[in-house]
Amino acid sequence: MSGIMTGLLASALLMTPADGGAVLGPDGYKTLHLGQPETAAESTGLLIDKDATTACHLYYLHPDEGQTNVGSGVFADPAIGLVMIGGTATSHTPEGITLGSREFQVRSAYPDLEPVPPVPEVMRTQVPGHPDKYYRFAFNQGRVADFALESANMGAC
Repeated sequence: MSGIMTGLLASALLMTPADGGAVLGPDGYKTLHLGQPETAAESTGLLIDKDATTACHLYYLHPDEGQTNVGSGVFADPAIGLVMIGGTATSHTPEGITLGSREFQVRSAYPDLEPVPPVPEVMRTQVPGHPDKYYRFAFNQGRVADFALESANMGAC
């Protein structure tokens, strides 16, 4: 019995970010929220470097929010607001998943994880209790290389 408890404790410790960090989910990140109008999101001070050259606008989180994966950011459809918020090295899901978490930890936290074709290393799962939101995880060598909170309605993105 003590071996089981030790294993559970070790697993919990592996899934808990050491520094606490900011939570990504279930509705957003700090003062950013899925569905939030772009102008309101811009006024938070969390977004920089807007790229509006396509129908889907891309922003980056301010560097103070932590390092992101190169392709990660915050995506907005001008008609419906924020549709995706990328994670950082200092943020985590409410279940403790962050950059570098192992795939088995993600699967333990989100047992309904499923692949997002056509890339088998990208998986997503519904945010617990929020059928209109998803967590998306990209894996590299069995670890989370990128993660994001996204709306079920991605609009032009």
